[in-house]
Amino acid sequence: MIKAEQILTLVKPFSEDGKILIRTKEQINENIRDFVYLTDNNQLIACAGLKDCKEDNMGEIYSLAVSKKVQKTGLSLKLLEKIMFKAKAKKFSKVFALTKHSTNWFIKHGFIQMSIIDLPQKHQVSFNQERNSSIFFKNVN
Repeated sequence: MIKAEQILTLVKPFSEDGKILIRTKEQINENIRDFVYLTDNNQLIACAGLKDCKEDNMGEIYSLAVSKKVQKTGLSLKLLEKIMFKAKAKKFSKVFALTKHSTNWFIKHGFIQMSIIDLPQKHQVSFNQERNSSIFFKNVN
């Protein structure tokens, strides 16, 4: 089982670059069941959270990270497959992600850019306008 410390270590460089929102160890621990991950020799090399939005039958992908050592090797697609499998198991109709970077990656993998009004209501209210994230949706099928 993956631990919060491993997730924090993996996402730290991306958080420092402003690509992933900073989360605390406690936040990760509270939501550890949200995460799907890939390992190599018991080392965490990729992860992403999938949170149930509890409205509109949607899930939010967050803290998606692939270790810089193994980027551009196809692991992000394997991770996305795990995310979509979990989304299907949870019977989500759509998943979405907010990002300031990697917009091409989302488009390349079948996500469609949408606007704030397409988000679940509670996410519209908490949307950080200053961060100016792009919003991407993908149907679960």
